[in-house]
Amino acid sequence: MRNNEKIKYAAMTAMFAALITITTAYVKIPAPLGYAHAGDSMIYLSASVLPGPLGFAAAAIGGGLADLLAGYPQWAVPTAIIKALNVLPFFLLKYFLKDSPKLEKIINFPNLLMLIPTTVVTIGGYFVANALLYDVSAAVAEIFPNLIQAGVGAVLFVILGKSLDAANFKANILSVRKERKHET
Repeated sequence: MRNNEKIKYAAMTAMFAALITITTAYVKIPAPLGYAHAGDSMIYLSASVLPGPLGFAAAAIGGGLADLLAGYPQWAVPTAIIKALNVLPFFLLKYFLKDSPKLEKIINFPNLLMLIPTTVVTIGGYFVANALLYDVSAAVAEIFPNLIQAGVGAVLFVILGKSLDAANFKANILSVRKERKHET
């Protein structure tokens, strides 16, 4: 990576960490058992746009800070771990499909498929965290709300991702196509 690319990605990582923090702590969406937040959509976006290690960092920092700001300090570490792990399916996808033209857009079939394992990470991660912090009955009670949370995040990800794709975000901001042409 060249210096200007490093600066661009560092700035985008900080921006995504801030977006994840704010949309998790403060953007509440009414749901059947309370509310969901918009933060997961930003995690999925960052995972689709940023290189793997930077996506992990943005998700962990943003998720952990959100819990601190929202008054749930006991959740900051578990959330940081779970949200970083939410990036893992997208990271593995990019690793195995490195130069695939399928990944030139944010919303593509492989990324949509990654919403399944990342939902499993959310539900499983919070199940374990709830069981450790409270008890198994609390963990069971949180399964459905966590499923709703992941679903809301997925829907917002698709809407935001389609909007960014319409603006050719990856090609214009990240120079995805230009870098590939220079590499060949």
